[in-house]
This record gives sequence, C-alpha cells and structure tokens, in this order.
Amino acid sequence: IDWPTERDQAMRLAAAPTDEVLEIGELLKTPLSRENALRIALSQSPEMRRLLALHESELNSAAMTGRLANPSFSYERLRSPEGLDIERWFSFGVLDVLTFPQRRRVAAADVEAGRARLAIDIVERMTAVRRSWVEAVAAGEKRRYAERVLVSAEASAELAVRMEAAGNFNILERARQQSYEADARSRLIAARQHELASRESLVRLLGLDGDQVRLLTLPARLPDLPTAPISAPEVSSTITATRIDLRLANANWRSAAAAYGVTNLTSLTDVSLSLREQETRGFEVELSLPVFDVGDLQRGAARAQLRAAAAELEQVALVASSDLRVGYAAYRSAYEDAVHHRDVLVPLRKAMSEEALLRYNGMLIGVFELLSDAREQVDTVIAAIESSERFWLAEADLQASLLGRPGVER
Repeated sequence: IDWPTERDQAMRLAAAPTDEVLEIGELLKTPLSRENALRIALSQSPEMRRLLALHESELNSAAMTGRLANPSFSYERLRSPEGLDIERWFSFGVLDVLTFPQRRRVAAADVEAGRARLAIDIVERMTAVRRSWVEAVAAGEKRRYAERVLVSAEASAELAVRMEAAGNFNILERARQQSYEADARSRLIAARQHELASRESLVRLLGLDGDQVRLLTLPARLPDLPTAPISAPEVSSTITATRIDLRLANANWRSAAAAYGVTNLTSLTDVSLSLREQETRGFEVELSLPVFDVGDLQRGAARAQLRAAAAELEQVALVASSDLRVGYAAYRSAYEDAVHHRDVLVPLRKAMSEEALLRYNGMLIGVFELLSDAREQVDTVIAAIESSERFWLAEADLQASLLGRPGVER
C-alpha cells in the first residue's frame, strides 16, 4: 500500500475539490472492489459534497482575513447663503496597511489548517468506506456458510425423524438433532440480517440511488491476506511533518504566532489617515488613545493562544506516536491470528473431516457423527472468515493512522 499516495490524494482533493464525473453504472457491472467503492464515495456521495462545500466556505472565510479592509470615500455637498460647499474625504486604516504582511501570514496558515482539516475528514470518510466494504463482504461470505450449515442440520434432523419412526432412535437423540437444525436456522436468520444491514451501510456511504443499489454486487470473499505484514520501520517513518494531523497542528501554531504579532501592534492603538479636498487640500490623522484600554488583555489572550497552539502541536505528536503503536500492535495481532486460522486451524479441521469420511466409509462411525463433523468444519471456516475480517478492519484503521487520523476506535 502506497501510504504517501493516499495522503496526497486527500490533500489534493482538499486543495481543489474534484469535478470528475464517474460512470457509476460501469463500475457496478462487476463485483465492487474496495478501490472502486472509494472512487464512488468520493465522487457521488451527497455527504462528501456537503463536506466539500462546508470546507470551501471555511477556506474562503479564512482567506478573507488576509485582505486589506476597503478604504472609505465620503462626499459632502452643502449649500449655504455664502454659496456651495463641497468636501471630499478619502480615508483608510494605517495599521491595516502596516500589518498586511502579518495578516497574510495568518490567513495563509488558516487556509492550510482548513485544508488539513478537510483532508482529515476525507481520510475519516475513506476509512468508513473501507471498513463498511470489509464488513459487507465478510457478512455475505458468513451468510453463505451459514446456509451450508443449515443444509447439513436439516439433513441430520430429517434423518433423525425417520430413524425414530423406524425404531432406531429415541426421542432424546431425535430432539438433539432437531435442536441443531433450530440453532442453525436462527444463526442463518441473524447472518442474513447482518448482511442486509452491512450492505445498506455501504450503500449509504456510497450515496447510491435505487437503480444503482439493484446493480450493486460484492465480491464473494475478502481479499487474500498479504504475504507479509507492514514492517515496524515503515510505520515509524510516518511520524514526520507530512502527516496531516501534524500539518494541521503546525498550521494552527503558525497562525497563532502570526496573530500574536498583529495583536501586539493593533492592541496598543489604531491609526486612521484621511485625505481631504475642499478649498484647500490637506490630510487628517485620527489616533486612538490607549487611556482606558491599553491592550494588555488582548496581548495576554494572544500569548495564551500561542502557548495553547504550541502545546497542541506537542500533544498531537505524542498522540500520533502512541496511536500508531497501538494500531500497529492491533494490526500485527490480527494478521497473526488470521494467518493462524488459514495455515493451521482450517487445514487441521480439513484433515479431521477427511479422516472422519474415511472412518464413515469403513463403517466405524455413523452418519450423524459425519454430519456433526461437517458442521464443525464449517464453523472453523466461519471463524477464519471473521479473523480475516478483523485483519482488514485493523488494516483500515492503521492506514487512517498512517495518513494522520489518530484516535480511531479499536
């Protein structure tokens, strides 16, 4: 997985929202892959469009702070017994001009922070789509295996009824087989409901309409496990300033630092310069006197905000490191468990089933023992599916942390 590419994709979308129009129907003609699910969500989801619109408004508001205030022009025309008197005034804030470079730095930092926040929200959205896709595919796979268990349980229960009628089974043995069937049917009902709920959750995240929902098909099984997990050095190397959360905290700190410089000057006084034209030309300077408010409270508030931003930057770095350690440990544990199911438990259960079949062919065990073994084998396969699902969910959470979205619940 190319982590920088994923991060840069989110940052590019944050910098310039895409107007790309995907042909959703073409993507839905084949079982929906995880990559295509992400493309559809980014292109079609109304929630994504709402998110982009809100952040566009935020970015425009942030950029406005870096512009000069409009100058004012006043025109006065008075007629008196002495004649016609015309005055023209043109005025602007001197401190606005003097602090313009500093205000632009504040605006630039605020815009970068807004883009980082948007990128984080996009990463969060992408992670939700990844997790939902994994859960929907795994739910379908578990439902199919639950159907196989029910078929086996039904055959066992029907055979038990016939054997009881022939006098070869007692009531307890027949009831035991029927209880297996009832339990298998209950599990299938729950599996079908979970599949429906997982699928609809994915549909909502993708923003599909009714016709597109009918076209939606999912892969029959989850992807194969990677041949090797991500190494610890790869994870450690992501604690850099290129992480989105660190970029956001750094932008907030630079904005607070630039704003502190502006406050130091503007909190002392305010200067307005006016150019006047009447019968004679001249200018007027208006200066506010720091008599009642000397600006110490404003400067104190700005200093506190600067300290808070610096502490936030330090805290984000600490949390990012801790989050990656926890996420990587969960990822490795899930990988090891999934590999254990794939390489040890499932082959072992398969070998046991093959041996049970040989013993049945040799009339050493009965048909009910064979059917019971088949049910246990399917249960092992379902457990393997669940372990694979846990791995891909942990992988999605780790990817979010690597991109710079710590705090994902595990």
